[in-house]
Amino acid sequence: MTDVDVLVVGPTSENLIVTLDRLPRPEPHTVFAESSTTVLGGTSAGKALHLVDRGVAALLLTTQGDDATGEALLSSLRACGVDVRAVRTDGPSERHLNLMSARGERVSIYLQAAGEIPDEELRRARATAREALGQARAVFLDLADLSRSLIPEVTALAHEVWVDIHDYDGAEAFHRPFIEAADVILMNGDRMENPSVYLRGLVEGGKRLGVCTLGARGAIAVGSDGSFARVEAPRVDVVDPNGAGDAFAAGVLSHALRVGGAERLTGDALWEALEAGTAQATRAITSRQLSPLLEHAPPRG
Repeated sequence: MTDVDVLVVGPTSENLIVTLDRLPRPEPHTVFAESSTTVLGGTSAGKALHLVDRGVAALLLTTQGDDATGEALLSSLRACGVDVRAVRTDGPSERHLNLMSARGERVSIYLQAAGEIPDEELRRARATAREALGQARAVFLDLADLSRSLIPEVTALAHEVWVDIHDYDGAEAFHRPFIEAADVILMNGDRMENPSVYLRGLVEGGKRLGVCTLGARGAIAVGSDGSFARVEAPRVDVVDPNGAGDAFAAGVLSHALRVGGAERLTGDALWEALEAGTAQATRAITSRQLSPLLEHAPPRG
């Protein structure tokens, strides 16, 4: 196994991005798309790409369908410098339809969920995870069945566990084992009424760091010592907002590695980590791909 700074566990997908003037109303009607394109997607693929973009050696452990689409997606990731280990599933590769509005609003529709993971593939995934965790300085565990299956290995062996709970509302049961396993929690504030209060509660409960992105209002974080930081959203012309949160997370994690771990993100270092996240998110939203690295990768066959 090559050198690994961060193990990323979770999905890779093929995404059909359809841009509309506004999201459809909940009633029968016809709308015309402004554009549509098929791109590489998946929250874990995005994090791995943006970590590599920041000079971090990332190993991505991800599901792959038994079709040519899956092979092409992982080939594109490898061409960008991501060390990919495929966990083969039964059935086609994961596919999403993302409806995007001009204001950056999104509705994500699963056209094809990841298939079941055969027992032998899961055993191989556990072995790969154990080997990688022996040298990785952190693991990013995304919300997926594969990740949930590996929580025992991760909690036993990882130096630091980062979890992105996305638009968690504070109540959904699926998220709980991920939150319990985490040293660091990242999220967005779409469905959390008082995100700063929630982040402070996480840190008071023993988490090393809590971070929440707030869309056009920027991002906030609470460090291990209770220190609070906020940054404004970047003022740039947005090409495509898809993947901004994953890029932001990669920027924050890369800065944490630079200073010696999430527990050291306090005071100025906490603000600097949010600035690093903002800088990386800017690279994402000014690209038509999940990461600008993909703009220079060979086209998928």
